[in-house]
Amino acid sequence: MSGGAWPVVSLGELIETIEAGSSFRCRETPPESHEVGVAKVSAVSWGHYNDNESKTCLDPSRIDEQHLIKKGDFLISRANTVQLVGACVIAERVTRKVMLSDKTLRIQFKDPTLKPWVLHFLRSRQGRNQIEALCTGNQESMRNISQKSLRQIRLPLAPPEERELVIADLDLHLSRLQAIIETFDIIQARIKQARASILKAAVEGQLVPRATKWETKPLSELISEPLRNGKSAKTSLNTTGPRVVTLTAVTQNSFCEENTKPTDLDPKDLDDLWMLPCDIFVQRSNAPDLVGTSAIYTGSPNWAIFPDLLIRIRCSGFILPRWMLINLQSPAARAYFKKKAKGSSGSMPKISQEHVNNLTINLPLLEEQRLITAEVDRRFSVLDYVESTVEASLARCTKVRQAVLKRAFEGRLVTAA
Repeated sequence: MSGGAWPVVSLGELIETIEAGSSFRCRETPPESHEVGVAKVSAVSWGHYNDNESKTCLDPSRIDEQHLIKKGDFLISRANTVQLVGACVIAERVTRKVMLSDKTLRIQFKDPTLKPWVLHFLRSRQGRNQIEALCTGNQESMRNISQKSLRQIRLPLAPPEERELVIADLDLHLSRLQAIIETFDIIQARIKQARASILKAAVEGQLVPRATKWETKPLSELISEPLRNGKSAKTSLNTTGPRVVTLTAVTQNSFCEENTKPTDLDPKDLDDLWMLPCDIFVQRSNAPDLVGTSAIYTGSPNWAIFPDLLIRIRCSGFILPRWMLINLQSPAARAYFKKKAKGSSGSMPKISQEHVNNLTINLPLLEEQRLITAEVDRRFSVLDYVESTVEASLARCTKVRQAVLKRAFEGRLVTAA
């Protein structure tokens, strides 16, 4: 029997129960061995269950053993971005005591052997199309999919014997593809390490021969005006005020319209908030690995404003903005900001303007700054080319994965010799 002749059923017909987690007061770091955690949505977002992506529950009275995630659990996110809502995994490795969150569901099937079949289908384009059509929420917010909507998803159901053969074929093809992807992931990690090594060598005077003795100054002595936080503003698709960049613009170093939101602010009140070319922005609050991340704006003047969670730096004539950015992005500066970042229980860590002002900057003469930044840019351009090639290859892997899944659920997958 081929996929075209397999009966199509609703997911609800296969489900015994759906269990939802709860919302808890938490510390942002994962739990220790004597503590209990709560799963983040990222614990189920990237193809496998990762209990390091969890927070520590600070409500001991609400800890419920029944909500703990166990090996073999089928987990699915009910809230995330449109690309990740409905992401699902089977928990193959459990190393911490972690409970379901209010954004994570656990599905129990009438027949447990259906778990890999449903998992692969929900990851296929046919499954994703239904999830994205059934979820709710506007473009500016988290998308949600209800338990009722999940139950409405339609999928082909092969007889047990054929199901077993198809899953075996899928595992064979996808494991080979995963091996290729993991190789590309290793290359990406090495590119990241290479960038860090280049930045370290640059600020330590080891990238090109030193022409002069360097000075060392606090950042506060190298700016043309006091540091400035942005402004908090309500955002909505229905507002027509100026656009504000998101933290993602700095995280991705991509100041594009996609990384902005419209605000309800009056443009006449924003004289000192418009972004200008060569402005540098530092994230004063974010996840521990991102707080202190910086980027330079090179776009048009007065295109957008910056939010309260960004600190603006404007350089004096003694330092090139690009050299300032290299210092801010160096491993030493990243470690400094991570150490200084503080946060109360359950809140994101933050750095202050004082922390930024006190950052030590290695300062060669301007001509030497130009030589070093040019060499950094030259080496980065090589890494950019390699990285773009890897990203293109990973995109092809995604297409191949979807093609394999499509053939599988059409009953046309053939085991490779």
